[in-house]
Amino acid sequence: MIIDRQGRVAGKVSLIDIALVLIVLGLIIGYGYRNLSRTAVQIVASNTKFYVTFIVEPIRNFSIEAINKGDIFFKQYEQQPFGVVADLRQEPAREIIKHPDGHPSYVVMEQKFSLYLTLECTGNISDAGYFVNGNLQVSEGGDMQIQSNKVLCNARIDKISTSMGG
Repeated sequence: MIIDRQGRVAGKVSLIDIALVLIVLGLIIGYGYRNLSRTAVQIVASNTKFYVTFIVEPIRNFSIEAINKGDIFFKQYEQQPFGVVADLRQEPAREIIKHPDGHPSYVVMEQKFSLYLTLECTGNISDAGYFVNGNLQVSEGGDMQIQSNKVLCNARIDKISTSMGG
């Protein structure tokens, strides 16, 4: 008899112990297969220029006046430059209000603006996306805190393009 009355194989190892070891081995093998079977990221262009347009809103006019073409911006708390200001334009900031009947409408905010800030960045373009400074992935719709030597602001990435107007 291989299994005794206490559920041990050959009187030494419990069936529960064997089951646990098999489950752990299965998890390790599954994790390894999942991570090792991924296709490698293919770099389409390395050390290339692309343009990231941020929307900063709402922002006051004195902050906009502190930003100039050619200024260097960083991701907050980072040492390497994120990009150089290539273009900026502003529009009156708007907010959504709900009327008593429930329908929403836009209302211009007094003395506040939406700033479209385009930075010229250098990095890699791959099939997985755009990467600044080697490992900082940027994607449309993402939020980021960016700063220059004069301004710190919360921004949302509006678009990314390989050409200035695109």
